[in-house]
Amino acid sequence: MTWITEFLSDSLREQTGQDIASWADGYLKIPQSVRYPIFIADEAPWLLEPLRALSDPGISQVDVRMPAGAAKSLIGEIFIAWVLCHEPGPLYYVWQSDEDGKDAKEDRLEPMFEANDFIYKKMPTDRHKKRQSKIVFAHMPLYIVGANLNAAQSKRIRYLLFEEPHLYKAGMASAFKKRMEGVRGPKLLTLSTGSILDDESDKDFNDGSCEEWEVPCPSCGFYQKMTDSPDRLRCDKNKDTVDENGSIIWHKLLPTVRYNCESCGVDWPIDQAFRREQSQSGRYKATNANARADHRSFHCEAAAIHWIELSTILEEKLKASAASRRGSIELLKDYVQKRKAAPWDESPPDDTKVDIQRMTGFYIKRDPVTDEIARFFTLDNQRGKAREGEGEHRWFVCRSYSETESRLIDEGKIDTWEEVEEYRIKLGVPPLQTLIDIAYDTPKVQSMCLRYGWQGLWGDMTQKQSFPHHEIIGGKRVTRNLPFSTPQLGNRMDDGKGGFKQARYFWWCNQPIADIYHQIKDGLASYRMTIAQDTSEDYKKHTAVEYKGRIIGKNGVARWEWRRAKSKADHLLDADQMNLVAALMHPRLRQILYTFKDEVQDVREGEVEYVLRSLTPQ
Repeated sequence: MTWITEFLSDSLREQTGQDIASWADGYLKIPQSVRYPIFIADEAPWLLEPLRALSDPGISQVDVRMPAGAAKSLIGEIFIAWVLCHEPGPLYYVWQSDEDGKDAKEDRLEPMFEANDFIYKKMPTDRHKKRQSKIVFAHMPLYIVGANLNAAQSKRIRYLLFEEPHLYKAGMASAFKKRMEGVRGPKLLTLSTGSILDDESDKDFNDGSCEEWEVPCPSCGFYQKMTDSPDRLRCDKNKDTVDENGSIIWHKLLPTVRYNCESCGVDWPIDQAFRREQSQSGRYKATNANARADHRSFHCEAAAIHWIELSTILEEKLKASAASRRGSIELLKDYVQKRKAAPWDESPPDDTKVDIQRMTGFYIKRDPVTDEIARFFTLDNQRGKAREGEGEHRWFVCRSYSETESRLIDEGKIDTWEEVEEYRIKLGVPPLQTLIDIAYDTPKVQSMCLRYGWQGLWGDMTQKQSFPHHEIIGGKRVTRNLPFSTPQLGNRMDDGKGGFKQARYFWWCNQPIADIYHQIKDGLASYRMTIAQDTSEDYKKHTAVEYKGRIIGKNGVARWEWRRAKSKADHLLDADQMNLVAALMHPRLRQILYTFKDEVQDVREGEVEYVLRSLTPQ
């Protein structure tokens, strides 16, 4: 009669009206867990309120931001089990890649399904219904997929689960969300460590209730968020724990780590038994009073997870901070995202931002220039963000170059190709000195270049440092290496005379051009780069997102390269650097900015190096 007892037990559980957390507590087997083979609610109380929110029919979106090791993925697995048993509907479980999704299916979901008879008996017996990215249950399909367009454009779904959505390509999360439009009773669950500041997942979280996990002080009872702030997570840095060279003596420092109450100033016990008991009295406190009623978001830091040692957290923090001071920010980024479960701000450090006041000249945009050698009109072509109602557009920069100064003539945003030509005429720039970024919508942009007589630019992303340019000087063949290519031929069209004409474009090297650009812009050269007094805030923001970071290559060798904050707009920076490329193509301006190392002309088969002349202050 054992099977009858189990059947009745399952049926009673399914009919009690319990929330998801209560249903799973002591009942759902989780063989993939590294802690316990069955879900025990008291072990991870910070997971319970998100599970209860998922049980609420009035909640359509739940965002969970927790540190690595907090068992946040368990929320998704328990929710999937609940849906299979209680409220079936098409469900998408989305990972960064198809391979990640396959691993989750094989390593986590299938063992859980097989360990729980009430789920296993619902599993399809037909092997064709159990595929790499899909399990077709009799009452619902379950898809485990990577964040790619093929998966995002195929099915209508009721439930959508995102794992680490900040790692998806831009626009992927939005594409999946569209699969839920018009569906009755949809639910979206996102599970993530920290994201990137102001990216799509960060904005989603901040649109929710932004609930912080709080625990009470054992001394005064004051509820507070547990954080790694130096005022809260403390240690003794003194002559006993730090040697004469400033190096930390870890075996002496780590035993001094403790947590301090922000209200009464009393140090708390830090043993795991106390922290586990304390967490059972924890609660979430909403910090966004303006959130929609159907959108809840939850956050906690590693310091709140009782099985993560406080000394381990502090050690990681101190080592990451030390590495960042040496120029390597990867450890600090990893710490912020995976321990604090906070968004990483990719803005450049304050000391790398340009002194705008120093660059500002005594003129306004479009003022006449008397000593001009040439001017260039360069544009960064953009697709636009459809979800924000934005169509195709172009960001532009026009600069004038003299013997001593590059002056900003105008900058801004243009919508149509016809307006680009109108602006070119108004700004007095010859067609061949108008250069457009052709990386996006290449055939269309080249056709516009052919129609109006413009030229194209295409940034080379292969870390290339130069392109060879062959010349005959004094009867000798000389190869000069420059950070842009010789003319490349693209699309062609009829010229109306029985022949055809072809679009021209040039490759340019991003890193070397960025080096030259910042050296001039940051005042390290005699040649000046200035902006007008009425230069837009967009220009100032776009051109301040690039900074130099230390990269460790696959071979273990460190190098420095220019990086950009992914969450910040940089289109006018692109247009500005393209403008410098155009100036370096101009023979006279190239002689002003560059000089040759003539002494090596007969070495290495006549190869000639360029040196930036403007780097030698006069």
